[in-house]
Amino acid sequence: MKKISILLILTLFVISAHAQRKGQVIKWFSIAAKGGVTNSFLLNTDILNDNNINPSFFNLGYTFGGRLTFSYGDNLGFGIEYEAFSLAQEYAIVAPTDSYTKDINIKASEIIPFFRYTGDRGGYFEIGPKFSTIKTVTETNSIDAAFSQTIEPEMYYEPKFKNIMIGFGTSAVKTERLEVNMGVRLAYAFSSITLDNYYVANDGVYPATFTIPTKATNPVSIQFLVELNYYFAFYGDASCGRGRLMFFQ
Repeated sequence: MKKISILLILTLFVISAHAQRKGQVIKWFSIAAKGGVTNSFLLNTDILNDNNINPSFFNLGYTFGGRLTFSYGDNLGFGIEYEAFSLAQEYAIVAPTDSYTKDINIKASEIIPFFRYTGDRGGYFEIGPKFSTIKTVTETNSIDAAFSQTIEPEMYYEPKFKNIMIGFGTSAVKTERLEVNMGVRLAYAFSSITLDNYYVANDGVYPATFTIPTKATNPVSIQFLVELNYYFAFYGDASCGRGRLMFFQ
């Protein structure tokens, strides 16, 4: 939180300097719908060091959501976003009696307050914290076709966890009120998503080769996004110092 506070203070300083340089500035309000594909990886050093487990680095999921943004002029934006998404992970495991694959699928939602800087040519950079809530966790393995369990998060996983997000992209289509953005987001969870560092590769088939608890399990993800953004209102400053909120018809 301390780092976030410092970031906000620096951002306000940039806004103040920007306003003094440009004088009166129009404030824009926009809403957006977005969706895309997520590639995720559950980072756990014990699993990386286990020669009997080969984790996949290509685990596809989905993401979709919407956001509300307040933009100060054409460059500085602050917003809040809601997102539903999934994280996935596959492990190829060599067990004492057989070899098999284990799959984990996590469905979650999150709230993202963010800051976005948009350049004059449409490129943008964004950063913010992500407050995630796990809804369900499903585990399956190929050694037992009947094995499939949906785990309540409270059993082995932290119901809530925090991430840091950075992203960048550009406007593929831009008009006065509507724009289509394409971007990439990177996210990392600083804390483990498992309770008592639950070993995510253990499902009763493969015996752990080390002492429990294990190392932390930190999700790492990259999202490829398409965003439809609509400017629905603006607040203009008048010469007398008063402003007025105006909605597009």
